Amino acid sequence: MSMNLSGFVHKKTPLTIGTEEFIFTELTLGDMAEFKAHLINDRKKLNVERRGRLMKDAESIEGIDPLELLKLTDTSISEEEVEAETETVEGIGYLAYLSLRYAHPEISVENVMEIITPNILDDVTPALFPSDEPEIDKKKPKQTKPKRKRSRI
Repeated sequence: MSMNLSGFVHKKTPLTIGTEEFIFTELTLGDMAEFKAHLINDRKKLNVERRGRLMKDAESIEGIDPLELLKLTDTSISEEEVEAETETVEGIGYLAYLSLRYAHPEISVENVMEIITPNILDDVTPALFPSDEPEIDKKKPKQTKPKRKRSRI
């Protein structure tokens, strides 16, 4: 008796980019959590920069409470922002790094950012998020059920 473990095994997709072949591994929930942590870390760095500029500007302008300004800048990242980032070249580049590190442990984020370009995004994205659904041939017309004739009784 054999068990079907296909749902538990990460799909691997080989892609040739330039002259090299890379093996992309399906992303896991852990990978997506790491991606979100990466975005949160980037936001924290950005908030520190904003905080310094705002404090400097608030000191030069009278009547502005610096603490109120800080409340506006110290924002966390929302789920919508995470989703939007997965559609940018930089976001897909980082997700590609998370995928490639399984089969290519020597690869760095910088290496991946150099090879991921806008013209290959359509090839890379399905490798990161493979679908279990079979490809549908769009050229074949849909088959319809034959109509039943009504009896006249």
